[in-house]
Amino acid sequence: MYYRLIKIAFIIAVIVGFPGCKKYPENNLWFKNPEKTFKGGYITSFNRNGVDLMPYYRTLYKNFPYNYYGASIADVFSLPFTYSSSNKDFSSEIGSGSLEFSQTKREVEITFKPINEAYGAENMFIDKLSWKIIKLTKSGQMKIRADYNFKYYEIQFN
Repeated sequence: MYYRLIKIAFIIAVIVGFPGCKKYPENNLWFKNPEKTFKGGYITSFNRNGVDLMPYYRTLYKNFPYNYYGASIADVFSLPFTYSSSNKDFSSEIGSGSLEFSQTKREVEITFKPINEAYGAENMFIDKLSWKIIKLTKSGQMKIRADYNFKYYEIQFN
């Protein structure tokens, strides 16, 4: 009888405990290493305080200094970002840097420099800022969020 009661208590604890350990607010990533799961991808959503910033950056990258020294980029978001977990390299045709997962694997820090930064090109990623991972799926989709100067930014990679 005593062992049966312990067994029932253990089963209840497991059932109640599993939903309580969400890795990320929008999903779980069970038994996967986040650094190996995320490979980069296209930015499919970019918001500041809920307002879409994609049209703003599309317009910027059509003109110098954001484009390739005079060649217009029709859609900056059609250019993929790549990520290598072995050397933490994070790059695109528009620039390069690094992406590092925190020890808890719940945040990333992005360091990025646009190719034409010396000519005044604005960095679309706020350097050395800790981004909280909101969603990370087995297929590599990642959604991140950061708070900076009383504004929140959200970026989604697919």
